[in-house]
Amino acid sequence: MSLAEIMTETEALTPAEQKELAAFLTVLRMKGSGEWAGATGGLDNENREGWITLEQAKRKLAETH
Repeated sequence: MSLAEIMTETEALTPAEQKELAAFLTVLRMKGSGEWAGATGGLDNENREGWITLEQAKRKLAETH
């Protein structure tokens, strides 16, 4: 399958499927650049200053969309 075919097929996906594909491609890019290990390797310290709860994150996300 050519890149042009992939792009055409991608246009036909639902918005949710496009988001899932975008997330997958982001992971591939991060793995290729070496960023993935740093992003998923956990925290180096226990400083949680500035952290928010999942509910707070959901509210912030909803505010931006």
